[in-house]
Amino acid sequence: MRLDVTVSAVAPLPFCDGHDVGRLSYLHAVFLLHQRDIKMKYGRLATFALAALTFGAMPAKAQFPHMGVTAGVSFPKGDQAQAQDMGYNGGLLLGFSAPLIPVGLRFDASINHFPGKDQNIGGTTFNASTNIWMATANATFDLPLPLPIKPYAIAGLGYYGAITTVNGVPGSTSDKKLGYNAGVGVSFTRLFAELRYHHMNTDGSATTFVPLTFGIMF
Repeated sequence: MRLDVTVSAVAPLPFCDGHDVGRLSYLHAVFLLHQRDIKMKYGRLATFALAALTFGAMPAKAQFPHMGVTAGVSFPKGDQAQAQDMGYNGGLLLGFSAPLIPVGLRFDASINHFPGKDQNIGGTTFNASTNIWMATANATFDLPLPLPIKPYAIAGLGYYGAITTVNGVPGSTSDKKLGYNAGVGVSFTRLFAELRYHHMNTDGSATTFVPLTFGIMF
């Protein structure tokens, strides 16, 4: 409801003296200031609500920072593929990216398990399974395509560890080396799928494998 108070500067109301006119003018000014304050407060609330809705509707990958969990299958490559079968992986990630900026930073920690293939040596069957853990620091680059599914590239360096256990043989062997990785992925809102090549600089021939990873970000 709007209240309009009109004060005539030429002909004062017959029932108002000069003091009453001044008092009405003061009340009118206070009322207008109060109305302006209410409009400003509601305007700020609407702005904050719109910003919160917009931020909440963003894909997790577009928010800063974000966390995620991953799981998938892993494929041994090179010499490792001769002794071990396809395995599985799981991990955690922490990413830093911002809206409208295609380049981001991501830290991953994960483990890959590769079950051994049966090997017959001197009439005895052995198999050697390997667990490879890694902690990597990576750069990501989102391709600026106007699509609901967003492709991206990822590459980085990391520290890798491999622990191999042979059935029927007590103990295990372990190795720790630096390595690198590179790959591509696609994201859709909070979900993503990723294929990466990992190279661990072990002595002799390098240990290489390719995880296919699926994840969700929060």
